[in-house]
Amino acid sequence: MTARIRTLKELTDAGITRSTIAARCRSGSYHRVLPTVYSLVEPDTYVRCAAVSAWRPAAVLSHRTAAWLYGWLPEPAVVEATIPRGLRVTPPDWLRLYRRDLAPHTVSMVSLLPAVSPAQALFDCAVVMPEGDVASLVDSELDRSVDPHEFRDLCAAHHGRHGAPAAWRLLRHAALRAASEPERVLGRQLSLRGFPLEANHPIGPYVGDFADEQARIVVEVDGREFHSEPDVFRNDRRRQNWLVSEGWMVLCFAAYDVLAHPDVVAAEIIDAVRRRRRSRRPK
Repeated sequence: MTARIRTLKELTDAGITRSTIAARCRSGSYHRVLPTVYSLVEPDTYVRCAAVSAWRPAAVLSHRTAAWLYGWLPEPAVVEATIPRGLRVTPPDWLRLYRRDLAPHTVSMVSLLPAVSPAQALFDCAVVMPEGDVASLVDSELDRSVDPHEFRDLCAAHHGRHGAPAAWRLLRHAALRAASEPERVLGRQLSLRGFPLEANHPIGPYVGDFADEQARIVVEVDGREFHSEPDVFRNDRRRQNWLVSEGWMVLCFAAYDVLAHPDVVAAEIIDAVRRRRRSRRPK
């Protein structure tokens, strides 16, 4: 437990009377965070998380709070934790509790605090957050800090749970290898349309943002900030010329257009790939 947290038992065992504790709370040297749990400093989110563990040792930090501890999301305004089904407590406004029995392998220690495992945290976020908000989180953390197979097993294990279908969709259409946000958005849009393309696909000495080997089409998403330098511009031209000479069609889209109208860009790519696939079939 953090040195900034003390339970009522710890304080009284140290010889501090209840009246002294109350007086110190009034003076601001102690802060009552939860029933029988006090902070020796002005409580922040981490202190509140530690207080939850001290108040209910069976509690495990979860959902967006666990994601924050893993460094995936900004600091939450509300602490979220999971407690056993049989535990009945009334939390304060800053604490949201979920009741379920967690398997031991889904619990980890993060920054000296008990939290659900990365896969469980990602699944929990997929269940409670809007799909549009959590899609980028799934795309960025799957295969980086979360084992996709473990995430898939959780989706299967919680098949009937509220929000589980959303987690399945996010997994099925994840854009795992995107190098930038526009590429991620485009990759997910293509997948949602049932037409995923290989991301960061090696082609000879180069790598295409997206590629379709059958149609021999390369899709490039150009951000002005990455392509405005003279050397970068010249290298892009050499790269494009080499691809064309090797029989590849190169489709280029501005990052701004991808972010503003991903559906339109995806439709244009799909149409081009389908037409070129047909044209390349043996007569």
